[in-house]
Amino acid sequence: MSEAAEKFETAMPAWKQWQEAPWGRLRYAIAEANPLRHFGERADEPLRVLDLAGGDDGDALRLAVRGHHVTIADYAPAMLTAAAGCVAAAGLTDLVSCVEADANALPADIVRGEFDVVLCHNLLQYVE
Repeated sequence: MSEAAEKFETAMPAWKQWQEAPWGRLRYAIAEANPLRHFGERADEPLRVLDLAGGDDGDALRLAVRGHHVTIADYAPAMLTAAAGCVAAAGLTDLVSCVEADANALPADIVRGEFDVVLCHNLLQYVE
């Protein structure tokens, strides 16, 4: 596990607390509204979404509930484990897949994949 991934694993309890706080909930509501605004007429058809650094599924679950197929790519195993648990609890395992990968070194099948949308919410501040 990389040093950066270990940081995220250690920070999971604080991250969950922030997500449940008003500012965290607001962030996810805004992050959901922004791409939907750009989907236009396609908002109601199932899109293929790549969620780079998708973490514990805060964005992916909201999109999957709307019927979109989401691939979460994240390098933190603890985040992906949390995502898989939330997805399973919501009964959306057929719409969300988790891939352990660094956004700077994606596996070939992801790079060659055909996605309609790529999300990069909450990623840039963690890369050099």
